[in-house]
Amino acid sequence: MNKSTIFGFLGGVALLIGMIILSPENAGVFLNIPGLIVVIGGTLAATLVSRPVSEVRTLLRNIPQLFREEESTIDSDIGQLLQFAERYRYSSPRAAERALSAISNPFLSTGLRQTVEGSSPEDLTKSLQWRIAGVRSQENAQTQILYSMAAFAPAFGMLGTLFGLVHMLSGIGESGLNEIGGTMAFAMLTTVYGIVAANLVFKPLAIKLERLTGRHLMEMTALMEGILQVNEKRHPTLIRETLESYYAHFQVQEPVRRPLALVRAA
Repeated sequence: MNKSTIFGFLGGVALLIGMIILSPENAGVFLNIPGLIVVIGGTLAATLVSRPVSEVRTLLRNIPQLFREEESTIDSDIGQLLQFAERYRYSSPRAAERALSAISNPFLSTGLRQTVEGSSPEDLTKSLQWRIAGVRSQENAQTQILYSMAAFAPAFGMLGTLFGLVHMLSGIGESGLNEIGGTMAFAMLTTVYGIVAANLVFKPLAIKLERLTGRHLMEMTALMEGILQVNEKRHPTLIRETLESYYAHFQVQEPVRRPLALVRAA
């Protein structure tokens, strides 16, 4: 599990529970099932109106993965790329083609297979860039869905509050101050639910997915540079040095020297 995501989420929930316990004498006043249904149901309904059902279903299926620690395969991918580069440079094309079966990354395997098949650098570059653009489009679409849900949730929270206020005002002549205050508090809860859902769930997950997308694209771009140099039959040492320069230039937030150190050992 991703410790930062889990600890942050549990910390936010603990803060809310602490506020509920310490604020009123009756913690049950913070429970508003109809308001919760309005916020969750309205947010999902508006999201389905604005986005295709398939994209929303894919996002909901991938949300649990955001709470897990995703291990990068860039270290093994670079090692496999350099091993293939050595075979492709010094061995026969048939031997290089047999080495493709050991490559697990589909993007890397496809690029190297096109190299073995004799694709020109221009065609190879265009093909790899289209694959990277596809990943960018797909993952950015999921990020935008989360940002949209973060915008919809407070709006439907306010809608639930307005319905509650209308209900309260319609019977204000027959109600006492205690009943009016309770109804008002009950109505305001939907706004609270919308704000919490937007700022503790949807928006943080969107930011996390955005960062993961950036890392995926950076790794794919690095592999593309390596594939293009394999296509030119450059020496594996030069390919490794190019990848080192690439990582040093972009300075990603995660440690990036570890995979290159493993490559040297390979």
